[in-house]
Amino acid sequence: MSLNDIFSQKGGLEKLKITAFKDEEYNEATATYVVMYNPTTFSQEFKSKWIPEEGPADGKQYQFRTLESDSVSFEFLFDASSASPPSADKPGDTNFDYLGDDKPNLESISGNKINAIDIISKDKHVDGAIRKFLDITQNIQSDTHKPNYLQINWGAYQFRGVLATATINYKLFNASGLPIRATVSANFDQSLSRQEQAATTARNSPDLTHERTVKSGDTLLLMCKRIYGTQEYYLEVAKANNLKNFRKLIPGQKLIFPPLAKS
Repeated sequence: MSLNDIFSQKGGLEKLKITAFKDEEYNEATATYVVMYNPTTFSQEFKSKWIPEEGPADGKQYQFRTLESDSVSFEFLFDASSASPPSADKPGDTNFDYLGDDKPNLESISGNKINAIDIISKDKHVDGAIRKFLDITQNIQSDTHKPNYLQINWGAYQFRGVLATATINYKLFNASGLPIRATVSANFDQSLSRQEQAATTARNSPDLTHERTVKSGDTLLLMCKRIYGTQEYYLEVAKANNLKNFRKLIPGQKLIFPPLAKS
């Protein structure tokens, strides 16, 4: 994501939006929340799962298993003190075709549009805007009996998931004790639709053909167990490697373990 993706070519500031959906397939949008200020901090976490494989010799190898769900973190500022008046939301007109399949789905940003700045301008404090933020992102909905699924859009960036945690830090209060400045640190975990999961798996699936080096004490049965979780494919592996005697493996020998259909 670049500055050109966030700032409109017409000079406007693109504000981050959070669209709430009732369903995990992201078909039925109920509301879109427009933040008062764009995030002051933004971080992404990408996770993959590797399993350590113990060998007969010293050391270990790590075998890839799967890509785990990503997560993102934002810090949002809510301010009714007028110390730094926010600009209005002016969606950009940047062409996102260069992103290909990762292009944001801007057509799904729908439902009742809620601007944090409008709530704060009316209330003269930030409590109502924060409560509405939590109502959309975290509170259990009466009709679905669970919190909403969320789509976050900010320029070229799009993330779909659920709110994992939200920490509110109140920083300034008026004479009545109502908060007029606060930050919300929000962490979101990825939750993709079934169609998106299938597409992601197709793009990210590793080559299931493995090459292994025989170590002292290794047997073909043991190596098949490590790779496939079962010993039953040892004859197929022996055939794939043209082994005349699979019981006599030589340390340092390279073996190919092809992708095999598991019954």
